[in-house]
Amino acid sequence: MYQEERLRKILEWLQKEQVLSNQDLVERLDISRDTARRDIIRLTEMGKAIRTHGGIARTDFQVRIENYQSRMLQNGEGKQRIGKKAAELLGEHGIYFFDTSTHMPYVCEALDGSMKVYTHSLDNLMMLALEPQIEVHSLGGILQKENRFFYGFEAWEQLSNLTFDGALLGTAAVAEDGLYYEEAEDAQVKRLAARRAKKVIVMADYPKFQRVSKYKAVGFDEVDLLILDREPIQEWKEILKREDVQWIVV
Repeated sequence: MYQEERLRKILEWLQKEQVLSNQDLVERLDISRDTARRDIIRLTEMGKAIRTHGGIARTDFQVRIENYQSRMLQNGEGKQRIGKKAAELLGEHGIYFFDTSTHMPYVCEALDGSMKVYTHSLDNLMMLALEPQIEVHSLGGILQKENRFFYGFEAWEQLSNLTFDGALLGTAAVAEDGLYYEEAEDAQVKRLAARRAKKVIVMADYPKFQRVSKYKAVGFDEVDLLILDREPIQEWKEILKREDVQWIVV
């Protein structure tokens, strides 16, 4: 099949699906990964599509990360399963970092046992205030009002003097090279927390593998475990195995 035919096919698929991965193109067109990359480059040069982390998207595809309250309503069942499993993995009397993920309310609801939790999330603080067995520590700083988290020098200084048994993270988007987020300040807090943790556990429901976001915070070399609500496609299994990242599906 000539390149022009392939490009026409790709654009037809993008009209229906918005986003395609490199692996999608390899399998559907029966081409090599190098050929798929060349086709992606050609379409982006023509202004017909935009490159994403590990694939291609329609030019009008712009993922807007909604505010916390509206994001809570998306894929609630999958987030609940993931959050419950994450809570089960936390040890008694441990010291943990909880991020701003919309999985976190389900984690907080399922906690059983005493532990210390450090968080920069206003919503986590409000929920954990009702749990007598949890010793809650707030990472201070400036309040980002839309997504309800604290950031700044105070939070970064506190993190630099802490060591966690585990850091529990969500993500705005999962790319081939790691975890991405919408706000630079939030990404910085998560980056520091992950580096101060003995174990990094990431909660990622299926839509996060189809999204793109702005700021990389954590590479896969820092991730120990992914908790997923759906079996990853073969391309992602190969990436995770290559990066030595374990995953479980709930």
